[in-house]
Amino acid sequence: MDDSPSDIVYGQRGALPVPRNVVPGDLSTEPESGEQYMLRVRMEAASIPNVVVANNRHQLLLTSNPEKLPLVGTSPASHRLPLNSVAQPSGEWLSDFERYFAQQRRHFRAALAATNIASNPDVPGISQAKEWRTYCYNISDGNCQMLATLAHIDQPMTMRLLKWMTTWLSKDQLRRVEAIWLWYLLLSLDSLLDHEDTHALRELCRALLRI
Repeated sequence: MDDSPSDIVYGQRGALPVPRNVVPGDLSTEPESGEQYMLRVRMEAASIPNVVVANNRHQLLLTSNPEKLPLVGTSPASHRLPLNSVAQPSGEWLSDFERYFAQQRRHFRAALAATNIASNPDVPGISQAKEWRTYCYNISDGNCQMLATLAHIDQPMTMRLLKWMTTWLSKDQLRRVEAIWLWYLLLSLDSLLDHEDTHALRELCRALLRI
């Protein structure tokens, strides 16, 4: 698999191309390299239907709460429908996602451990937010650079990037490169977080919900 037009949606260049000579290997074992991990991720993504029909959340709320239908003449600003169980993920879904995330974290960390890190990686300094923004949004030479970056930075820098990414997000669109960085930064986090880190993740969730 490579980054040829036939392998990318709408002929666009993939943000994380995978070399042709990489094979998925035994899917029941940990990936042997970062490239193999990325290939497995892309294979999993390719197996998902291109079109998924979701229930209309607003209609579900109205249907499940007929007594909550807005009165004639009621302005949207003055009438807010309650968020009930229909619009929330089920306990089963949450449990499944927790297991999936834990599995992806194990595979990702195995990929990081197998990544070669340059002795002096060409990355911005720890306080250079503007330079990091340019760096993150302009990675185009494949997964090797991103994996090497994530393998190089420590936990404080990982959290700092997540905080910066929260402020970089636009209000109406989540870019593909942003989604990729956020996913791998979250996979890079330690399981134990302090209250400041937890607050930062909540702020990220709020920013994503506004999009």
